[in-house]
Amino acid sequence: MGRYNRRNGQKGATLIEAAIIMPVLLLVIVGILEIGLAFKDFLTVSYISREGARIAALAGDDTAADCAILTGIGELITQGDLARIQEIQIYKADPNTGNQGASFNRAVYSDGEDATICTEPIGGQVGDGWTITYVGGGYVPTSRGVAVSATSGGFSLDIIGVRVILNREWVTGFGPFSGSMAVDESTITRMEPEVYAP
Repeated sequence: MGRYNRRNGQKGATLIEAAIIMPVLLLVIVGILEIGLAFKDFLTVSYISREGARIAALAGDDTAADCAILTGIGELITQGDLARIQEIQIYKADPNTGNQGASFNRAVYSDGEDATICTEPIGGQVGDGWTITYVGGGYVPTSRGVAVSATSGGFSLDIIGVRVILNREWVTGFGPFSGSMAVDESTITRMEPEVYAP
């Protein structure tokens, strides 16, 4: 009889230990999943921001420069990630601080449309995946500084920035991982100079 009670007592202790450990273990597993997916979103936003700035530097002051940036981004990422992008901002960065000013071009993706189609001036036509609006006067592509002076040795190259804001919904909604957050990343780069004759 004593042996029977001892075995039942061990089974009960194991059940209590499992009940204590299981929520902690579940929280650790969910945390790894959520943080891993959030990190993936951060890497995606960083990548498309860098690629957008690279395209912007090469596009220069062409009238379709913004569309080149947006269609380039549209070719790089998945439809699911595109649908979660809140906006893309193209701006002239302060040459001393790199900060974004009050004037910028705001591009919003039209969910379900073709992200590789963008029309100028200002998107929004039928089939166009992007709608571009100028905020605070905007940063018109033809006004971008890409000139290099051979005679004076000086240059007037703008520093262009591309900011990507993506909406991140937590997958599980468990504990601290509930609601949503914005993944926001900016990249700045100096414009590539136009070719000039010495």
